Amino acid sequence: MKEVAVRVPSLERLFDEWSAEPLERRFLNDDARERILDAWDAKRSRHAAPDRLLLIMPSTERKEGLEQSIITAFRRDMEQTSLDTRHHWIRRSLVARETRVGFLVFFVAMVISVLISNGSDGDSVETLFAQTFVVIAWVALWGPAGRFIRGASYRMERKTFEELSKTPVEIRWE
Repeated sequence: MKEVAVRVPSLERLFDEWSAEPLERRFLNDDARERILDAWDAKRSRHAAPDRLLLIMPSTERKEGLEQSIITAFRRDMEQTSLDTRHHWIRRSLVARETRVGFLVFFVAMVISVLISNGSDGDSVETLFAQTFVVIAWVALWGPAGRFIRGASYRMERKTFEELSKTPVEIRWE
């Protein structure tokens, strides 16, 4: 059997710990989703496609009915992520508050930099201030760029999310 095994340090690290939703409706933590995706892709590139996913959970967190809740939440997350990557990835990466603020800071910092540069005679202090605002402008776009890159990479993995949503998932308690 070709399985992908992922050790999960805790239930809180697997799911969005800030969500008030019941476990079955929670989304995976972004880091957990990335690790599962990376492990799945690594196994697929070395061999034939894996046929199941094994989540190794700490036995201290084992409770009655928890396994099915985890599997239900996992499938829901994979299905929703697959849908989002098909239709909403650009919109979701650009609507966040940080993105809007980042673009505003970028624009204002670039305008200030241009104003300083245009009014200068090439003095090194004026150039230093102008370049400082250029750096601030680029730093303001790190968060939005990261979200856009993640959205684009998820878009490229859309079929993997669809595959994972249908893959048998097993929980092993250790």
